[in-house]
Amino acid sequence: MGVAKIRELPRDLFNVLLQIITMSYSGAYAYHTLNPIEIIERHQECDDEASRSKLIRALVNFRNIKSEELSFVAKAATLSGAAVIGVFSWPATEKTVWAAKMLWNWSLFLSSFSLISSAHQRLLRHLPKSEPHGVEFNDAKLQLALNLFLQPPLNVADLSVKPGLRRISSRMLWIWQCPMST
Repeated sequence: MGVAKIRELPRDLFNVLLQIITMSYSGAYAYHTLNPIEIIERHQECDDEASRSKLIRALVNFRNIKSEELSFVAKAATLSGAAVIGVFSWPATEKTVWAAKMLWNWSLFLSSFSLISSAHQRLLRHLPKSEPHGVEFNDAKLQLALNLFLQPPLNVADLSVKPGLRRISSRMLWIWQCPMST
């Protein structure tokens, strides 16, 4: 019992840190990233055609939601970066306090970072585009798609955990949410 709690400590610390970081936009974080990935985790077992259909529907839903979010982030970052670059040409900014210059520079940096980090849209190509397309989605492609969200299968001797089940990967959760956090 004590060893299991110690193993969960890094995951619990990560969850607390994630809640602090996402406090200002927890609704968007839950809608765009966490809830769809939890649905994918719930439907990861595709024993029959109905559960496979639910998993493919969840993957299609995630692709659509994330594509919209990444498109919005890219447009907002471009607009913000262009505005900051435009401000740099103003002569009045040369006479401002150093803190104001620092904030303008950080604004440009964060806009650029957001634009660059939204480039992982190419990961979405590994997900089905629509449900009829999902019929052509074989088991190898399905496992590749699940790797974008879940950890490798657990090798636990605990009988309460079903062997072969995978949990949400904290690293992939961070990667999928990264553009929205800037």
